[in-house]
Amino acid sequence: MEAGRHIPSNILYMDNITVSFDGFKALNALSLVVAPGELRAIIGPNGAGKTTMMDVITGKVRPDSGEVFFRDTIDLTQHDEAEIANLGIGRKFQKPTVIESLSVAENLDLAIAGERGVFATLFSSQSSEQRARIDEIVELVGLADKRRDLAGSLSHGQKQWLEIGMLIIQEPELMLVDEPAAGMTDHETELTAQLLRDISGERSVVVVEHDMEFIKALDCHVTVLHEGHQLAEGSLERVQADERVIEVYLGR
Repeated sequence: MEAGRHIPSNILYMDNITVSFDGFKALNALSLVVAPGELRAIIGPNGAGKTTMMDVITGKVRPDSGEVFFRDTIDLTQHDEAEIANLGIGRKFQKPTVIESLSVAENLDLAIAGERGVFATLFSSQSSEQRARIDEIVELVGLADKRRDLAGSLSHGQKQWLEIGMLIIQEPELMLVDEPAAGMTDHETELTAQLLRDISGERSVVVVEHDMEFIKALDCHVTVLHEGHQLAEGSLERVQADERVIEVYLGR
């Protein structure tokens, strides 16, 4: 361990977060704690506050009240979206945003490049270190044989994997992944759950999802949101057996 390096007790700490839009409380005294290297699933009915929660973490929305800390000491409410991304928090939205006219490897190279931009990326030579990193990522996300294929030729599931790879290659400490299993085949869903399990540990991964089979495959701690606050937390079996969850989420 590096001398003096701070090892956080929490990668993410949210306490009593409230966000109102025109009088509607999208988040209502929400508290959430995520440990370093943890894989966490967030579930809840539409309107429960899942997207607003991610917007607060990434600086897109400022809370009306409450605290949000990254790595124990960094107050995220004092930073904008670009600064938060540079701190080591990455977000993958539900709809893939890969550049379809570029190859899988070029998309990954662009993700490494960050501010260098498309033009500079395509007309600059890669270092051996970059090539090795891209090789490592395409292998990790199951696209090694598609390395030179255009992203536009990939299936929906493969585009999701490429985008997850584009996030990983930026080395975030905390990854927020929004409904990765939406629109996937059963086989792709299974492989995606395995991928997210594989990449947690080195980094913390928070997954927002509706698909209960996918959540089951993640085999991780689950937080249930309802009306902007935390309703229940624990294993999937535990929260599914909670009477409050059954009432509001499972519709019984």
